[in-house]
Amino acid sequence: MGYKMVNEENIYQVFRRWHAGQSISRISETEHMDRKTIRSYVRILEEKGYSREASFPDSKELYCVIQTIIRKRKSRKGYRDMLIPYEDEIRLLVNDRKEPVKPKTAYEILCDRDGLDISYSTFKRFVQERGIMGKRSEPGIRIELPAGLEVQIDYGHVGSLFDPITRKNRTVYAFCGVLSYSRLLFVQFVFSQDQRSFVSSVIDMFEFYGGVTEIISIDNLKSGVLKADLWDPKLNQSFREMAEHYGVFIDPCRVARPKDKGKVERQIPVAREQFRKLKRLNPTATIHELNRACLAWCRDEYGMREHGTTKQMPLVLYEEYENVAMKPLPAERFVIPRWKQVLVHPDQFFEYDKKRYSLPALYRGKKVLIRDTGSLLQVFYEHSMIRQYMYGNTTINVTPEDFPEVVREMINGDYPCYLMQQAKQYGDIPAQLIMSVLKPHAYINARRAQGMLRVMREYYQKSFFTQVCQQALDKRVILPKTLKKMFDHEDAQLQVDMPLARSPQGNAMVRDISDFL
Repeated sequence: MGYKMVNEENIYQVFRRWHAGQSISRISETEHMDRKTIRSYVRILEEKGYSREASFPDSKELYCVIQTIIRKRKSRKGYRDMLIPYEDEIRLLVNDRKEPVKPKTAYEILCDRDGLDISYSTFKRFVQERGIMGKRSEPGIRIELPAGLEVQIDYGHVGSLFDPITRKNRTVYAFCGVLSYSRLLFVQFVFSQDQRSFVSSVIDMFEFYGGVTEIISIDNLKSGVLKADLWDPKLNQSFREMAEHYGVFIDPCRVARPKDKGKVERQIPVAREQFRKLKRLNPTATIHELNRACLAWCRDEYGMREHGTTKQMPLVLYEEYENVAMKPLPAERFVIPRWKQVLVHPDQFFEYDKKRYSLPALYRGKKVLIRDTGSLLQVFYEHSMIRQYMYGNTTINVTPEDFPEVVREMINGDYPCYLMQQAKQYGDIPAQLIMSVLKPHAYINARRAQGMLRVMREYYQKSFFTQVCQQALDKRVILPKTLKKMFDHEDAQLQVDMPLARSPQGNAMVRDISDFL
């Protein structure tokens, strides 16, 4: 098995599968990890007190423990870049019309001739990524799975339909699900493939089947998989949360490998033909009416028709074997949240759904995750919830404790009153001076008043403080720079006028002016 960088999410999913009773071999196949690696992390978590017999721990607590035990590794990068100068030569060697060679031979030629120091695995990945080797047709393999183990899901474009809400013709997609054992089909027509519509369709599918399979096989559509990767796919947060609620595991298929979920791929043309048939029979039907008719067709017609592969009726196999093998539905239906990543701006606010929300200064310039359930807005950072707001119509939502006192007063609209309270600490005359600055327009001159207070704070202990403030009030001084010059001048004059101490001998030498007249 190739090298794989293991992160917190990989270990979390490994423990979740192991806690659910899956074997080490099964986890190794689905998570694409070595069995020894899985055993080592499971053993460490067991030593820390997490076992199968105990209830599943809180996800926040488990992530904190995983971060302390994960092994930090650095991958070696840049080796495939060494092969870029050889790309044309490799292409000629492998695709030569008269005497083509295999990639292994081309690799040996380059190593023996030029002393290329890279592994064959790196060379093979480079050849595959560049498309140097032609695509080979692989025969389809029929894989039968136990009852209740897997459901395959997929989307397909089926046509267009008039939407009475937008009063426009909109593109219609078919969400299809197929139970791998019984082949019972579920079809739902939708206008959108966004994350909320996708998760809602999955929940409707489970309720149609009356139970939950152990795994969901899905391709790499953006509604379910944000970033496709063979070793470490990034799943949509709402989809992953729904899977944990229903106790189902998500197994994304390989990129551009439709045969990995061949059972549902074959049903997309069937769903397309059924949509067009129902649309012809019911020209004025809405998408909800077409869905009700299609679900009845899935159960009563398609379900009672002999399947070409199994040679049995899907509904009969489902009722006799698959329904009893599936997990029961939870007591409560999953409330679909909406997740979004946003940036906290330098002013400590982030924007979501045309509204602004405050956070502490610690999160300036960082990206946080928003979980919106329609009534509650939760903010997460590194798997931890740091704030929650009740969702309402308020455009600007502020938590006063996030800001210092000065900024807090500005946000509340009481900043001029706050400045006057600061000025009254120095006396009545300084307060009158600040009032004269604020009087024309409080908010326009607030920064001037703030500067005047800063100057007053510097000279408050001087003996001439009140006298200079009175002079500034009489002269209508409104600029902090002018007030500071007045204080500096008075301070310098005080030093010049300071009398010098004289001794008795010095006093004896001093004569009155009348002696000279």
